[in-house]
Amino acid sequence: MIEKSPNKKRTLSQDKYFIKPSIPLPSPKVLSLEEYDKRESNKIKLPSNQIVSEVLSKKEALNLKTFEIEVSKLNFHPIGSNANYPGNYDVYLETTLSHISKLTNIKFDYALESCSNFKNFPKNIFEHLSLSNKKILALDLDETLIHADFDKNFNNKKNFKYDAKIFFYSEENCEKREKSQKNEKDEDDKSILIEEDSKDLTHSKILNIVGIFIRPEVKQFLEEVNKYFEVGIFTASVPQYADVVINYLGPENRIIKFRLYRNNCIEVKNFFRVKNWKIFKNIPLEKIILLDNNMYSFAAQLNNGILINSFIYDKRDNELSNVLRYLLNFILPAEDVRKVNEQFFGFKKILDKMILNGF
Repeated sequence: MIEKSPNKKRTLSQDKYFIKPSIPLPSPKVLSLEEYDKRESNKIKLPSNQIVSEVLSKKEALNLKTFEIEVSKLNFHPIGSNANYPGNYDVYLETTLSHISKLTNIKFDYALESCSNFKNFPKNIFEHLSLSNKKILALDLDETLIHADFDKNFNNKKNFKYDAKIFFYSEENCEKREKSQKNEKDEDDKSILIEEDSKDLTHSKILNIVGIFIRPEVKQFLEEVNKYFEVGIFTASVPQYADVVINYLGPENRIIKFRLYRNNCIEVKNFFRVKNWKIFKNIPLEKIILLDNNMYSFAAQLNNGILINSFIYDKRDNELSNVLRYLLNFILPAEDVRKVNEQFFGFKKILDKMILNGF
């Protein structure tokens, strides 16, 4: 039986059922979300999600306008999830929840019902998930399962070797593409991954080559959760990049049953992207879990989220082992995952207290 939420916030690693975390990496500089985006995969220049008002009913148009008005009133500066490093959990949690406390008037469902990207979501996925008796486990990608070294911080450094290199194309100018191909392609690297049809793309695409680190025990984690959950990826990255990584982690869609990308997120004033789980319409929220290193991602449904420390590079990292134990011991037998999450983490309780105190 789970204890009532304690006064002190706790992470999975702090609970008596879990292994203590590995020695933390040096504390990085905390960046604003805007600065962080410039350094990470979110900076890939591909069409981002824009909620368009074409072919909307009067009600949808009005709801969308209401959403945009409320978003325009926001006046805080979100921090990047690089602040969510081991040892800084409480600070990151308090900061992000203080921001989320200012979102109480925003109706994310209004943006959801007005966005064609959601309306056109594949019906076969809805049907499969709605008929399944299993709970749904959605996993974030960047800094949750892997880290993509877009900044080349670890490139050519001793004692650091990428677990793989990924190839993907994005829409850039031809000159930049040629430079990338000439200077970065390593024909002898057998760990390189590349989309099969990439060579058929036009000359307006630039080839991106990025080294990635894979969080320890990812493969074992995916194999195990696949036995008990409907597993999918919900990432704020673009599909051209994300699909290459996902295909490596879960080839042939044997484990990864669904994929959601940046255009399935709700963008909030260029601040951050929210993953609203009502995208699944008739699937009850009590059976949906999102594992993410970014608190803003599950701002619309706090109690559906599990917050994990951001992963950059640490071979001693064991957070996925902690998460797996939590999922199997608490989430799997739960009738309502939201109640279990709230009892364990207390996100909503902390948020309500902040709102009450006018944080």
